[in-house]
Amino acid sequence: MFNLIPILIFISLYGLSMVGGKKGTVYFIAGFVIHMGYILYRSFYLGWLPVTERYDILLLMSLGGAASFFYLRKKVELNLVLDVLPLFVILLSLFAVFQGRMDTIDPVMNSGWFYAHIIFLVSGYAFFTASTAVGIIYLRKKSIVHEVIQYRLTLFGWLLFSFSLIGGSTWFFLTYGSYWLWTAKELWITVVWFYYSFYLHSRMMKSLSGRPAVIMGIIGFPIIIFSYLGVMPILGSPWSQF
Repeated sequence: MFNLIPILIFISLYGLSMVGGKKGTVYFIAGFVIHMGYILYRSFYLGWLPVTERYDILLLMSLGGAASFFYLRKKVELNLVLDVLPLFVILLSLFAVFQGRMDTIDPVMNSGWFYAHIIFLVSGYAFFTASTAVGIIYLRKKSIVHEVIQYRLTLFGWLLFSFSLIGGSTWFFLTYGSYWLWTAKELWITVVWFYYSFYLHSRMMKSLSGRPAVIMGIIGFPIIIFSYLGVMPILGSPWSQF
């Protein structure tokens, strides 16, 4: 119950930030500080980086998405950012609430390569989350600036996601003697990588632009959520704990 209280507090503050303006900014920053404080508490409580189970990983993803506020507020109209971004931060935080918490670590996960894999993964997903929020802002108030920002955020997210695959494959090989297994989880990770690769390639070759490009970027978010949370319940996977 104690762990739930700070989450409900920062979720509430993120929700209140949607009033916009200076008051909304204060609410959002207050939620961000409490959010970060809870992550630090989890790290101290566990005695290791809180990246070994979905509960903590999703909270880190939502924190990363929230951190994009400090960049977006300088590039996009403040009230537009506060209208959209908090919804994604709240959604990811709520997903975390409904995950089982074990507070233990599998010895095979206590590896620098595994930590690198998850940190890059979380960072990549945070950029994808921010790019999705900017895409929705574009649909509300069309501007080439929004489209460019979405593209750049997606590119950074894809690069970090690619690094996470390298780190994860290296960890998997050192632990299990194989770089990759074609289970449902690995298959959908590949789908995510190719989906965003196609989006970025199409944008770079200028065969996709404007509203269709933005919508394609937005669709990537539910694909991510399914690949991370939906594969195990629907398709099954032996690697479901992270």
